[in-house]
Amino acid sequence: MKFLQEGTLANFLNRLTDLILLNLLWFVCCLPIFTIGASTCALYEITMRYALYEEPPIIRTFFETFRHSFKKATLLFLAFLAAGLFLALDLWCAILWDIPFRFVFIVVILAVFYFYLAVLSHVFPVLAYFDAGVKESVRRAFLFSMKNGVFTVFIMVINLLPALAIVAAPAYFGEILFLYLILGFSVISLLSSLHLVRLFDPQRAAKAQQTEVRQRQLKEEDGAGKEDKEA
Repeated sequence: MKFLQEGTLANFLNRLTDLILLNLLWFVCCLPIFTIGASTCALYEITMRYALYEEPPIIRTFFETFRHSFKKATLLFLAFLAAGLFLALDLWCAILWDIPFRFVFIVVILAVFYFYLAVLSHVFPVLAYFDAGVKESVRRAFLFSMKNGVFTVFIMVINLLPALAIVAAPAYFGEILFLYLILGFSVISLLSSLHLVRLFDPQRAAKAQQTEVRQRQLKEEDGAGKEDKEA
């Protein structure tokens, strides 16, 4: 969506408007809860295309991806939800129970939690980009998440930011919630996508960047030529 003509400020405002619309679409489509997987998959489909300097039609692309990935994304969401609840219950029991080697159990569960969150932070982008099956998406998500640990931790942290912000500043719960409902989740997805497209397909990402740089140079040269003619 472009409401303003080209320019640095106009491009920023147009992208901001797109992200607000995308965030609202994601939130509304998450309301039935079991659709969170398909909605997240559609969200990443668009932000990863932004990261590749493409401009997909937001509403049409979102709902096409939502419909296409609904079954696989829902199965993944339900599986990860069940696994997450199981791990959380295990951790709660390990903390409360007075058993031998309790510290060892807690460390093991936290280690499993790390791998769980690492795969979870990659699996829906993987499904959106590769359109693979459920098992293959999990396998690829695990391999990609282990490929670059620093960026994996970064993606995990920014995905956990809403919860971390509320825990750190509970007095601002309303403001934090409002911010994320308006813009936060689409921005998180875009920041993650800037890394993920380079991780998933480095050659395509590099080619897209080169094309974008070349187009900018041509526009600058064209603009300079028009100024010379007017002078």
